[in-house]
Amino acid sequence: MSYDKQYQTEEKRGRPLDLSRNQIILQTTLELLAENGYDALTMDAVAIKAKVGKGTIYRRWSSKMELVIDASTMMSPFETSLEKLNKDQDVRGQLIDLLSLLFMKENEQYQKAMNAICNAVNKQLEEGMRDAFYRRYRNSIESILKPYIEKNHITDDDLEIITDIGPALVMYRSNYRSQSVTVHYLERIVDQIMMPILSKKV
Repeated sequence: MSYDKQYQTEEKRGRPLDLSRNQIILQTTLELLAENGYDALTMDAVAIKAKVGKGTIYRRWSSKMELVIDASTMMSPFETSLEKLNKDQDVRGQLIDLLSLLFMKENEQYQKAMNAICNAVNKQLEEGMRDAFYRRYRNSIESILKPYIEKNHITDDDLEIITDIGPALVMYRSNYRSQSVTVHYLERIVDQIMMPILSKKV
């Protein structure tokens, strides 16, 4: 059961959700991923290091794959990105800040954990990670572009392009050109691609 579904289930049962325990389990999962890799990770190892019962973990996540997907998404910059955004800024500033928070985060342990996931040969894990990332990232973009969406200034096709272009260019630059992502590069993405799409719609 994923984190979101588990949260809803606990609420329906009328039981308070121990968010602090979930946080410990997810953080421990990332630590073990960074240390040992995906294939060597076990639910037993997570339970021992997190100092919780194995049943506690299985009540929340039915498989290692679900646990890893939630750990990588719930402990990622997405959880704090919108909180850190300066809502007093214009849309351009918020888009640049969002890309910076997500793709310039300097967290060695998190990056090692992500590399471990990428190196795992598991199609379901890959698909789950991709879907989780896209859903959270698109929600963040929609939050910033809410004024445009409410006034029907942009279409779903526009939103899809704006959502896709940032991660696509960042991944291409990092993986295929082996170049670091700078604030200047992110500003160019926003100024030369994202904002022109928006300006044509107003």
